[in-house]
Amino acid sequence: MKSNSTVFLLAVSSLFNKEELLKFEDFDTDNSYLLYSSLLMNHKEILEQTSNTNLVFCFDEKDKNLLPEEILKGSAEIMFGNTGSKPEFLKIISDKYFEKSANNLLVFSNSIGYTKNDIQKAFDLLAIEDEAIVIGKAGSHNIAFIGFNSFNHDLFVDIAWEGLNYDHLLSKVSKHENYLHVMENFMSIKKVEDFKNLYVELSKKESLSYCSQSVHERFTNLFIEYKELLK
Repeated sequence: MKSNSTVFLLAVSSLFNKEELLKFEDFDTDNSYLLYSSLLMNHKEILEQTSNTNLVFCFDEKDKNLLPEEILKGSAEIMFGNTGSKPEFLKIISDKYFEKSANNLLVFSNSIGYTKNDIQKAFDLLAIEDEAIVIGKAGSHNIAFIGFNSFNHDLFVDIAWEGLNYDHLLSKVSKHENYLHVMENFMSIKKVEDFKNLYVELSKKESLSYCSQSVHERFTNLFIEYKELLK
């Protein structure tokens, strides 16, 4: 029998192997690590608050044996794959998991801004008999998450979340018959402008609904370190 809902947190690259991780813009390796791990801890905190939902964290194989203790002690199942080949990585995930769950939500590791209520809303939108897709839009062109209640192999192999571009994804989704729902006002942290936007958004009191005080403090260390970038 299929479980109802599963959230997959997808690492977009190696996050913990300091010899392999991609530096974020002008950040050094240690601060790139701090940024990625802070985003990840935020995902963990939010996703573990969701009820009646299975969690699967999907990391790059280069991070095997390097995951922080906080992640290993969490409630999520953990798997590894090659994030350098997105179609291959997605195929491993789909073959192993997608048929086991009625509704699946892929959340990308460089995103932030969603709450546990947003996750529940996404699953509510998918809880229909007809084929449906929900997209969490981040800014003008990026994607924080994408969910579906029927896995369309051709669609997902084609997009393979390459670049996570909203317009590209929309053009592909529109060619298939399904109900499309778009949720907005999320963030994707890919470049310095996104980092600046994160600084502005986390200064607002309402940000505590999607980023706890402890994770705020981790980001604050980065804001102090790169205060010149924030001007």
